[in-house]
Amino acid sequence: MARGAAPERDDVVSVAEAAAMLGVKPATVYAYVSRGYLTSIRGRDDRKSRLSRSEVEQFAHRRGTRPAGPAARVVRAAGPEEPAADRSEVGGIIGGRLVYRGRDAVELAGSAAYAEVAELLWSGLPGPGGFATLDPGIRALLTRMSAVMPEGCLPLDRLKAAAAVLGATDPLRYDLSRPAVVSVARTLAPAFVEALPIPDGCADDPAGDLVARLWVKLAGARPSPAQLALLTGALILLADHGVGPSTRAVREAAARQADPYSAVLAGTSVAAGLLHGGGSSLAVQAWLEEIGSVEAVPRALADRLVRGDRISGFGQPRYPGADPRAVRMMQLLDDSGGRPERLRIVHQVIDLVRSRRSLDPNAEFALGAMCFVHGMPRGAGEAVFVIARSAGWIAHAIEEYDRDGGAGGTLPRG
Repeated sequence: MARGAAPERDDVVSVAEAAAMLGVKPATVYAYVSRGYLTSIRGRDDRKSRLSRSEVEQFAHRRGTRPAGPAARVVRAAGPEEPAADRSEVGGIIGGRLVYRGRDAVELAGSAAYAEVAELLWSGLPGPGGFATLDPGIRALLTRMSAVMPEGCLPLDRLKAAAAVLGATDPLRYDLSRPAVVSVARTLAPAFVEALPIPDGCADDPAGDLVARLWVKLAGARPSPAQLALLTGALILLADHGVGPSTRAVREAAARQADPYSAVLAGTSVAAGLLHGGGSSLAVQAWLEEIGSVEAVPRALADRLVRGDRISGFGQPRYPGADPRAVRMMQLLDDSGGRPERLRIVHQVIDLVRSRRSLDPNAEFALGAMCFVHGMPRGAGEAVFVIARSAGWIAHAIEEYDRDGGAGGTLPRG
């Protein structure tokens, strides 16, 4: 555990007192210390770990809690599944349901457009929403950028480059007022879609529906209504998941007044990890593509276990039962057409893992399965995940900017 110089006695609290101030268990306080968020202090004649009260209070404020006291409260009662330090007004898990601003995400996936849900996340108010039409100069710049990217690079590499290009061309990127950041948010998804190449033989309509354009660029054909419903549902269900690893990275960047493009890049970098949403879907797609037939499923999984490889994409401890996002995405996938033999492989994998491990598929598996069944290029799931989650990331960044500087003006850059 990290140690610091002992402060004045009246500024020292025990681990138990710090846990009460933060609304977490003592073990969580030790985890915060091990990660460098808090500093452990020990006096000369005291072997017990203590912490600075002011440091704990500052950490509590930054993480979205209030120090314990007469007026103690949390910013939002996100339910027993969400640690107090990770509560947010944007979204979270309550009673086994994923909610966005109090609205059930699964219900939204069956009744709303992705742009409407993005608007709900950004403003807290349901509305028609709308993404920006990219400036022709930005479109041309993204097209040139895409042309010089290595042919075999992952779609996610193109999205990272697009975010960097947008930030570099925005002279007002450090305007962190709410209207300015929402304006940035409206350009991100269109720019990400613009940065993806058009498959040979496909026509692209820059003024067309964003979700339909994304399907064309990933699947190489115009979507049917069922396929459009599948991709729309995936984008909505992946738009936020409370304060998980990638969102925590976004919030840390925003708390230090990084511009929104940089904050999104921070989240994108974490999302690329093979143990997180986007990267996990890439791993799922990769090992599903190793299976040539339904009959080969048991042997393929056995070979992975013999090699010590992970069977990623199963289990989601944040829900008491099955991941509701995966349940809905698999329903949409079943109705979306695709390659029938590949869909049968997916269901055989699910049945086998469920029977042997009592684990249900998670959203990352459903995302990788979508890419597998519809023959999308390697890493397509990462692109869908980042485009979807960019809406939630910006909403969390706004929450951090508002907390530090208020919604009405530009924050200082000190």
